[in-house]
Amino acid sequence: MLKYYFRLLLLVGASIGIFAVIGSLIPRSYDFSTQMEMSAPPEAIFPKINSLREWQDWSMQFNPALIDDLEIEYNGEQAGKGAAQSWMDIRGKGKLWITQSEPNSRIEYETKFANFPKMSSQIELQAAEGKTLVKWKSQGKLPGGPFYGYFGSFFSTQMENEYNKSLQKLKSVVESARNNIVDGEDSAPREVEDKQDG
Repeated sequence: MLKYYFRLLLLVGASIGIFAVIGSLIPRSYDFSTQMEMSAPPEAIFPKINSLREWQDWSMQFNPALIDDLEIEYNGEQAGKGAAQSWMDIRGKGKLWITQSEPNSRIEYETKFANFPKMSSQIELQAAEGKTLVKWKSQGKLPGGPFYGYFGSFFSTQMENEYNKSLQKLKSVVESARNNIVDGEDSAPREVEDKQDG
């Protein structure tokens, strides 16, 4: 019976060892992207991505209504290159800062969260016939260790889903604002006509 348990322990130990070795060999780098077309010009969208204070209106990552105990502190510039924020919530703490900003075109930023290595990201705006194609990309590397080797594909999929939901919210925000402006312009001539008739 003792030999049986000893062999079982050896088998379990060997299995764990093989699992760890394979996990360590799996590439931990990631590179994912998503995109969405919005019925608004780049100049209507850019302020929403260039100012980190505006991210709470559309980003799934920094929405106090979705994340418990979220605390955000803003640092540096109000918007554009040099703007930064640090945050803390039930998941841990992190920092995000904008490294490049091209008006109505793109921003580049870095993110550092918990024990994860730095992640580089870009949000690009491409105008096309009154609409804008918004592209969001991120690249980086997961921490060392066998677990993160297996976690890599799951991480990319989860982040892509989160980015898609955020872009959908951004689309709703900018298109609603644009519709309100158009409705206001349409009603202005009617108000003038009513005053003239009166």
